[in-house]
Amino acid sequence: QAPPVAASLRWRAAREERAAEAALAAPKPTLLELVGAQTALRDAAAAAGMASPPAVCDVQTAFVKLTLEQEASFFEDMAALNVRPPDAVTRVTDYVPEIVSYIETIARNGYCYEANGSVYFDTAAFTSSEGKVYGKLVDASALADKELLAEGEGALSASSAEADKRHPSDFALWKASKPGEPAWPSPWGEGRPGWHIECSAMMSDLLGGEVDINAGGIDLKFPHHENQMAQVEAHYDCCKACNYFWHSGHLSIDGLKMSKSLKNFITIRQALQEHSARQIRLMFLMQPWDRPMNFSDQTVGAAKSKEAQFKNFFGTVKALIRSKWLDEEVGWRSREEDRALYDQIADCQSKCHHGFCDNFNTPQVVDALSSLVTYCNNYLSRPPPAAPAVYLVQKAAVYITQILKVVGVAEGADDIGFPVSSAGSEAEVEGPLDALTEFRDAVRSIARKKGPVEEILGACDAVADKVQASAPAAARLSDQVAKVLADFAGAIRAAAAGGHGAVLTACDHVRDDALTAIGVRLEDATREGQSSTWKLDDPETLMKEVAARRAEAEERAKQAKAKAAAKLQQEVDKLTAGSADPFETLKPDLQLEGGALSQADVEAWVGMQPPPKAKGKPTPEWLDASRAATEKQAPFLKKLADSSEGKLTEKAISKRLDSVLKKKEALDKQCEEYASKGGAAYLAKKKEELAAMLG
Repeated sequence: QAPPVAASLRWRAAREERAAEAALAAPKPTLLELVGAQTALRDAAAAAGMASPPAVCDVQTAFVKLTLEQEASFFEDMAALNVRPPDAVTRVTDYVPEIVSYIETIARNGYCYEANGSVYFDTAAFTSSEGKVYGKLVDASALADKELLAEGEGALSASSAEADKRHPSDFALWKASKPGEPAWPSPWGEGRPGWHIECSAMMSDLLGGEVDINAGGIDLKFPHHENQMAQVEAHYDCCKACNYFWHSGHLSIDGLKMSKSLKNFITIRQALQEHSARQIRLMFLMQPWDRPMNFSDQTVGAAKSKEAQFKNFFGTVKALIRSKWLDEEVGWRSREEDRALYDQIADCQSKCHHGFCDNFNTPQVVDALSSLVTYCNNYLSRPPPAAPAVYLVQKAAVYITQILKVVGVAEGADDIGFPVSSAGSEAEVEGPLDALTEFRDAVRSIARKKGPVEEILGACDAVADKVQASAPAAARLSDQVAKVLADFAGAIRAAAAGGHGAVLTACDHVRDDALTAIGVRLEDATREGQSSTWKLDDPETLMKEVAARRAEAEERAKQAKAKAAAKLQQEVDKLTAGSADPFETLKPDLQLEGGALSQADVEAWVGMQPPPKAKGKPTPEWLDASRAATEKQAPFLKKLADSSEGKLTEKAISKRLDSVLKKKEALDKQCEEYASKGGAAYLAKKKEELAAMLG
């Protein structure tokens, strides 16, 4: 039973939880009610003689302030996603006089009417005008969809508008404001623009009466875009306001519509805390823009894998360009392979061009670029003496970078790859990093071959001069690399006394810790005689990769240990069984319903078994021996059956004896193995090993 204090606390928490739920479920006060309450509070305070009565919220100012805050937040998010700013920014609050004038023109043209201070677009008058159509973007069923039509009016005015409208599909151009709502002056009284009219007025002001492209989400197709287009045509009394509409698909979170009620709502800033802008852009590029899109671990994971593929390829190409390939024979030496690579580059360019021309088919473009990277990687991985046509590979990398810049995934002035958020350029660190890589390759090769320690120390002496002269004085990243090289040389000199394993550990440390911390990725060579490759990368990204690899290695080691422990446990169990008397182990199997079989019974049964049957057709000798064994078994089984007082048949006893005999043979083998391995001493040793492994 809980103490009285604890019970009281639980009761109080439950009561507060119920009160909170009731408060959340209660009807929320309207804006008008809130402002009215503030006004009443101010008047009461003034009547009571308060020197400074509480102020009443200026709704107009508050609305404008809120929209400016949201606008600033929006542009910050767009900049973080590497979305270019627009040529012009328009605000409805700055365009109210122009909107009023726009509506007056529509009224003069006969396409709207006033009712109770609001102005409504007259769809009947519009459609009766020659050449004008309402419902260009949807079929007839949408025009009769009450839910969609109500959505077009907005929650604040849908109910009052129904009584004023002449036709259900009519919509508000100007809404009479209720007390407490934002309001601007107009010929029809204090009010505010309708949902759709601001787009028409602002668009017309900047672009004129006909635009080429109008874009938005698929949810804006009807009624918003339909009404926007009708307003422009009514204003200019024309029949065509827009040539093309682009409607993007809905965004889902893990396959479900993003909704606060489903608690799967995610903001751009929240997404950027977990993923980079490049990864988010790639994720959307890998999905058709005009179909439903999905934000999930799988889609973001696919984008991250694609980013890693591009990034690694760019680093490989840069390392290839840095190599001394011009010192060797150049040209298309592997003629078939080189020409095939040239054709692949041309094929990728064609697919990208046609992909962009085919409704901006960005998934096709990304796939084409990825396929070219895969082809280049296979081309570069050919064994010696095959040598790559470096200019061809460079051409592929430059083209891929260009296309990734077009779609906003790559930025910066570099011809190849993504910009690196490290403190220096590749040209700046080439000298010290080459020195470090050559030194590490040398000592690592000696240690792997278990070569003389003197050779390792000799390599340390050889790199000493490079440690002192590898970095320019003002090169920050170069200084960091030079320090890593100096520390690494000292670590190798100290590790040499500890043997080859200590040297290899130091080589791993400089790759996984020291270099990643300053934004250098070092990839070990895959073939003996080849050089390791260094690439500049984001330090945080590298450290996350190293942490993930270590976690995976720890998990593999944990699983291997568990597997080894299970195997050792099986051996201990087997040895323990072998240390016991087989008949003690078989006691449960010797128990029968009408009594029990004895050790003598089992041994007698062993003596009555026929000789093992040879492969092939039974010989006459074996058949004679088998018949003789059966003749011996019959009276023996009858005797045992009689002793069970009819509870067991001879067949059941024979089956049980055969089963016991089979188990005894296995136990005898375990006993032999137990004795051959050393008996009790060996078992004790294995138990100690198991205890140490589990501990």
